[in-house]
Amino acid sequence: MPDNPLVVEPLERVGQYGGTLHSALLGPADSAYIWCIAEYENLLSWTSRYTGTAGTKELTPNVAESFEANPDGTEFTFQLRRGMMWSDGEPFTAADVVFGVQDVLLNEELFPVTPRILTSGEGRASIAKIDDYAFRITFPSPAGLFLQYLATWDGHTIHYFPRHYLEQFHKKYNPDIQRLVTREKAADWVELFGQICGPGAHFGENPDLPSLGAWHLSKSFAGGQRVVLQRNPYYWKTDPDGSQLPYIDEVIFDVVNTPEVMLLRSLNGDLNLEVGPDTRFTSPANKPVVAGSREKGNYRFINAVETRMNVMIIYLNFTVKDQVKREIFRNRDFRIGLSHAINRRDIIDAVMQRQGEPYQVAPIPQSPFYNKEFATQFLDYDVDKANEHLDRAFPQKDGEGRRLGPDGKPITFTIEYVAEFRPEWSDMLGIIKGQWRTVGVTLELRNIERSLYYERTDANLHEATVWHGDGGLDVLLSTGNYFPSGAGANLGPLWGTWYETGGAQGEEPPPPVRRQMELYDQLKSSGDADEQTRLMTEIMDIGREEFYLIGVVRESDKYFIASNAIHNIPDTMIQGWYYPTPGPTRPEQYFVTG
Repeated sequence: MPDNPLVVEPLERVGQYGGTLHSALLGPADSAYIWCIAEYENLLSWTSRYTGTAGTKELTPNVAESFEANPDGTEFTFQLRRGMMWSDGEPFTAADVVFGVQDVLLNEELFPVTPRILTSGEGRASIAKIDDYAFRITFPSPAGLFLQYLATWDGHTIHYFPRHYLEQFHKKYNPDIQRLVTREKAADWVELFGQICGPGAHFGENPDLPSLGAWHLSKSFAGGQRVVLQRNPYYWKTDPDGSQLPYIDEVIFDVVNTPEVMLLRSLNGDLNLEVGPDTRFTSPANKPVVAGSREKGNYRFINAVETRMNVMIIYLNFTVKDQVKREIFRNRDFRIGLSHAINRRDIIDAVMQRQGEPYQVAPIPQSPFYNKEFATQFLDYDVDKANEHLDRAFPQKDGEGRRLGPDGKPITFTIEYVAEFRPEWSDMLGIIKGQWRTVGVTLELRNIERSLYYERTDANLHEATVWHGDGGLDVLLSTGNYFPSGAGANLGPLWGTWYETGGAQGEEPPPPVRRQMELYDQLKSSGDADEQTRLMTEIMDIGREEFYLIGVVRESDKYFIASNAIHNIPDTMIQGWYYPTPGPTRPEQYFVTG
């Protein structure tokens, strides 16, 4: 234990040791769920009272014992907990953080694009060790969102590279690195390093990689049908009585093929927890059967307050390789026409168990950036209005009523989606396909596996896709649905890459998008909350006017399930990626009875 362990106040009462937290995963692509439950141990964390608003008032020290920022937001100093250890018993010190930042994240071979958490308007951050338990990160210009990023997914990368273990796999520290590369049959040392400590290795693939989490990986995906994590004997938190956490002995994730299998196991009581940033089987359609099996499965509902704004967003790829489709997709009247051609009320009634409301890709009412016009524009189902806009864009039709594009051929494109991720998408898209056919647009649907989805969208190989809508509440941090703010932006990956690489790669976007990027650079370089609000409002105004994406249905609050034998779990949780559910509720203080 460190000299000053973090004391966690239990939600209900001091717990008892023992038991298993038992959940499930839909394969390696679902592995971030492991981090959310077992390893949300960032330098700073959100408190369980987090509301999604910007500012440091919602942050609390975690791995860092304390922190401070200089007045202009360019220097951030952190004090670590003296005597803290990795899960293998080796000391955790400032040297680990310096190694992770300086030799990993800022290494251009490992990270050709510097992670956004380490950039500000004028360049990359630097790090300096003050002593064994203190370090300072300095930016060339104000980094207005840095502290907030530290509590999100981005923040775990800063300090999760144990130097004593990883130096052997790093070219700078191992002159015989090629021998390891050859032995492990990797292409080069960069590939080897990624295998050893990339995201997959951290979350479910490398049991040898030390961690700071409450539970440490003991059986990986390679072990078969289960991923198993055991109590970390060097965990650095206690309850108020001084008893070392976590209470629960182990965390087990069954690896299953479909959400339906996950649902069946939960109904039978085989799984005792389903909470997370993504909905896997706890959909509105499944709620009646889940409710009806509560006594049999010995579980209860937990209310999930949704931070996302949309169940399904339609992304037409503005940087698609097909130049004709580019011209079609970039036509604003075409997008408005498609939106008016969707009968969202039919979709809500038929697919969503009458839950939800028609909604565009815009902040939700609880957000300070809510704009009713943005949220409700072009929502009404009106075939005449749809045809009016589509006729402005592409008025010609063939003898079968199919609308013709600029090349004189019928407008046809394919939407790729992941049915296993959100099963309702199949039915929603099936309805939309029929509705768009009535206005002369032919839609093809392609259900693909989740990892392939990421591979294709990252490589700009898709014509169109759907996903759900981050950024409903966490607007300042989650901007990808308002402009292409990163390489993974489905609406235009090449534009996002151009922005992320400072113009070195990708494709330069048109003036409105560039203006949004300029404004966001200014926002990130400001530590003034009012100025950040002003800049983000202007970004949103441009997005409203341009109407890049088509929304369908606003996300309604959902539900999680937890066994009646698990305690210290709140009755209400926030569901969202930038608030990595359930991590901020301190799973280390959950305990099991019976």
